[in-house]
Order: sequence, then C-alpha cells, then structure tokens
Amino acid sequence: MKRETKAWLIILTPFFVGLLLGILVGSCMSRGSRKAAQDPAQEEVEIPQLESEIIVEDSEIEEPVPQKERKEIIYNRRMPKLAQVFADLNEDHLVMARKYGLKQPPKSRKDVNTGGLVKIEDNDYIKMWDLQYSVPYLTKSAAEELDIISRAFHDSLENHRLLNYKIVVSSVLRTDEDVEKLRRRNGNASANSAHCYGTTFDIANARYWRDDEAVQDAFMQPYELNKVMYEVLRDRRKQGKILCKFEKKQHCFHITVCY
Repeated sequence: MKRETKAWLIILTPFFVGLLLGILVGSCMSRGSRKAAQDPAQEEVEIPQLESEIIVEDSEIEEPVPQKERKEIIYNRRMPKLAQVFADLNEDHLVMARKYGLKQPPKSRKDVNTGGLVKIEDNDYIKMWDLQYSVPYLTKSAAEELDIISRAFHDSLENHRLLNYKIVVSSVLRTDEDVEKLRRRNGNASANSAHCYGTTFDIANARYWRDDEAVQDAFMQPYELNKVMYEVLRDRRKQGKILCKFEKKQHCFHITVCY
C-alpha cells in the first residue's frame, strides 16, 4: 500500500469511528425517549383502588334493621269439636228462615226490596268480605243478632285481655240467581238456601280481621279466636236465639236467627 493511502486511512479512521458512535448513541437515546413516553410508571398516575380496598366512612354504612319477632297469643281454653257442637241441619235452618224471613225470596238482585232490610257494612266489630254470591242485606232481626254476636265477641276479647280482632262476614242475603251461580261453582251447595230469606249469615272460621295486622307486635291464630267465637255462639244458641252449623268445607259458621 502506498504511503499516501495509509496516511489518509489514519486521518479518516477517527472520523468514521466518531460518526458511527454518534449514530449508535442517537439511536439508543431515541428508543429510550419513546419507551419513556410509553411507560406510565415514569409519570405520577393515580392508581384506582380495587373494590375491596375502598374505605367507607362509618357514617355511610347502613346497619340492617332488626326484624322484631311477633308474639303469638294463646287463649288457654279447651274447645270441643265444633262440627259436633254446631250441627243444626239445613232443614231446620229453612224452617226458621221461612218463619221469620222474607215471604218471597228475590229471584235476582233487581228484585231485592231494601225497604224492609238492613244494609250490613264494615264497622268497629265487623269486616265484610268479598260478596260474590250475596248482597249485603239482612232482616232487622238478623242484623240485630249479627250486631249482638260481633259485640259479644269484641267484649270477650277485651275481658280476656286478648287482641282486638273483628269477625269476618262472608255471606248474607242470596237471590235465586246467586244460588244458581254458586251451585255451578260448588256442586255441594244447597238449592234451597236459608240465605234467600235474609235471616241467615255466615261468619268465617278460618279468617279474622285486624287493622294493620302485618305491623302488629303480636297475633292470634284463627283456631285460638274460634275458641272465643265458640263461647259466644254457644251462649246465643242455648238462649234459643240462633241455629248454627259449623261448615268445615266452607270455612264458616252458618247462622240463622230464631226470632
């Protein structure tokens, strides 16, 4: 190799080396800056808390409302089998109904002459149930007897320091059309009903009424209340004021006045 060529190589070598080093350093710095821009760890970023890590102030926590246990009230009296005690036959009810009731049973509700009847409505002692097959009317004597029974039931509850329940009236005066409709629904229903004479009413034996029952602290089962009703109806029957039949399938006391 010529001396001149060697001289040029010696002179240019440091230049090329520096140029290469500059390119390499610049490339590294460029990649580093891009990485830094993409790396959120180099910035102050607010890290969201997991749900389990969220701290709730005590004032924000709603404590569950404890459910108060309702107390069941028992009437400590023995009660015989009601179907055996109150077993007056339907024929006997009809005899009394025809004797003291309407002379001509109404064929339809349009035929109901309310002039000589008393309308039965809710009051402090009685709750009228949904009357699908009867209208809320009775003869004066039947309305009077229903009032006596309901008040006696109320007074007995008070005297024995029991809860204030109302009796539930489930059936009163029926027209011939009502009887036919009922028989289509219930084949055991009688075609000759004392209800058609306005002297007869049914008191539910599986349901009693108390206002705001769901929020009361105590309650009574229908069986316990039937003990009270049994005593009331027993006394009225002994006095010859009523006939009574305990209808298990219909869940009622079937009552006809005898005056």
